Amino acid sequence: MAEVMWEAAEPCLSEAQRLAALTALHVGEPSPVILVVVTALSRSGYPLPSELHMAFHEWLRQRPDVGSHAEWSLLELRVMAADVKATVNVGRIDGRYGDATLCYFVLDDAGVADAAPEQQADALRRWLSASRPSPSLRKDMRLNGFGYLLDTPEPPSCDGLGTK
Repeated sequence: MAEVMWEAAEPCLSEAQRLAALTALHVGEPSPVILVVVTALSRSGYPLPSELHMAFHEWLRQRPDVGSHAEWSLLELRVMAADVKATVNVGRIDGRYGDATLCYFVLDDAGVADAAPEQQADALRRWLSASRPSPSLRKDMRLNGFGYLLDTPEPPSCDGLGTK
C-alpha cells in the first residue's frame, strides 16, 4: 500500500517528503510512508485514483486503535485522510515493480557494481527495459546520478485533474 500510495502522490511530494518516505521504506516501516503521502495529498488537494482511494480508506478502517504512539499517529492519519480526494481521471496504478529497491542491487546482479559509470548505466538501462522501477529505486537512481535514465514523461501537475 505504501509504495502504491507514494507513486500516486509523486507529483505533489517535496524532496524532503520523498527522502522521508524512502528512509521509512528502507527500514521496513510503511506506516510513516503512508502518513507522509497522505499529509502531502491532504495539503495539496491532489487526488488519488478512485480504486486506490477506496482501498486506502478500507485499509485505514481496519487499523486497530491500540497503543499510545500508534494511537496518535493513527489519529493524525485519520484527520489528514478526511481531506484526500478521489478522481477517475488518473490511470490505474497497479503497484507491480521489479524486485530491486536500490541501484546497487541491480548493479551487483549485473556484475558491474565496481565498474565504470557508463557500464553501470548500461546495466540499469537493461534492467529498466525489462522491469518497472519502484518509487524507492527511482529515488535512489536520482540520488546516485542515474536519474536521467528514467526517461518517463514528467508526472502530471497537481492542477487540472477532475476530483470527486
